[in-house]
Amino acid sequence: MIQQSKTKLLVVEDEPGLAKQLKWGLSDRYEVLIAGNRTDALSMVETEKPPLISLDLGLPPDPDGTSEGFLIMRELLDKAPDTKVVVVTGSTDKESAFRAVELGAYDYYSKPIDLQELKVILSRATRLQTLEEENRKLRDAHFSGNSFEEMIGAAQSMMRLFETAMKVARTDYSVLIQGESGTGKERLAKAIYNLSPRRGKPLVIINCGAIPENLLESELFGHEKGSFTGAHTARPGKLEVAHKGTAILDEVGDLPLQLQVKLLRFLQEGTLERIGARTPIQVDVRVIASTNVDLKEAVERERFREDLYYRLNVVPLVIPPLRDRKEDIVLLARFFLLEAARENKIPNKRFSPGCLEAMLAHAWPGNVRELQNRIKRALIMSDSSEIRPSDMDLGISSEDGLTTLREARDHAELNAIVRALNRNDFNISRAAEELQISRPTLHDLIKKHRIAVGHLRTS
Repeated sequence: MIQQSKTKLLVVEDEPGLAKQLKWGLSDRYEVLIAGNRTDALSMVETEKPPLISLDLGLPPDPDGTSEGFLIMRELLDKAPDTKVVVVTGSTDKESAFRAVELGAYDYYSKPIDLQELKVILSRATRLQTLEEENRKLRDAHFSGNSFEEMIGAAQSMMRLFETAMKVARTDYSVLIQGESGTGKERLAKAIYNLSPRRGKPLVIINCGAIPENLLESELFGHEKGSFTGAHTARPGKLEVAHKGTAILDEVGDLPLQLQVKLLRFLQEGTLERIGARTPIQVDVRVIASTNVDLKEAVERERFREDLYYRLNVVPLVIPPLRDRKEDIVLLARFFLLEAARENKIPNKRFSPGCLEAMLAHAWPGNVRELQNRIKRALIMSDSSEIRPSDMDLGISSEDGLTTLREARDHAELNAIVRALNRNDFNISRAAEELQISRPTLHDLIKKHRIAVGHLRTS
């Protein structure tokens, strides 16, 4: 039998008798290390990296106070912020104990020491430290820099999304991913599959919006021979093919109501019936659905079943649009540029400062997909080492060689309109008021400058 190694526990205690007592009383559960002063404690943290520390706040040169103890605690947590520190205080010094916890200590206990009470505190700290370490290892395995599987993002909203996706991936729950077109819903669905226990089992992707309605039921659930004209042989549906694996239902919001009922029954009972069959088939499939439709609104309009919505939406995953995470625009743009240059064997180019500014000002109605496509086109169209706004069809700038007063005026006008629209969340009325022009005039200017209109609102 392989003996499991004990967790290292550093006891920082200057009284030799008490240190010896603690080592004797805790060695059955921990590999106990002893340090009697600040220098030895910091050295052991460097070399031994103990996940647990018991720290007496009353250490020389201030054995009757806490100044040395607090100094050591800060230095220990600076060196090893994930370490769980349990502080020891005098029986009447609750104030120092609370202050230590506020500064980052895990817990505290008072002298005289009750060994059983201390063991309970250390046991809780050990469990928490183990869980946190497992989560860190899991994150490190799937996060690299600003990437998660094949997705890239540094915005806080994306980091929260990646964390939630990683957690839900380990379960067998149905998942609903919502977001505008081009935000990367299918890529997130594949990431969840890759992190799930079903990885390596069948992965079937079904685009509910691309299959004609009269064929969709057969595609999903299959059919028996002779069940309809042209059904010359029996054929399993894609949900049946995904048995033991995962089915990604892309654009699930486009499902007809009749098929929504059948999908709900499948999710509830784990069985399906082929068209023309009389016997249900037991199928084990995890369903990940995605849509660019606001399903809550679709439920209110009775275009999507409420019970199916809640069945799918156990853990909501919403991918924010690119315009709401501007810190990701330049990050993504540079990644796509390097990727496209490598694929096409084109020497590396860079974005001009004006191009970066234009990208940040653009509304990106097509989201990440639009950004990637514009960069691919710009890489080929650009005749210099720098990619300029005109190469990406993002208007013109002084870098594009403005030579006339009219060009300069048009450029200034375009920038003013784009900034006003961005500041007012693409609300036409508020943007027109800020620009001190009428709404019809602003509409005319939007047409003149060919500004993307996918997210404009009029009220």
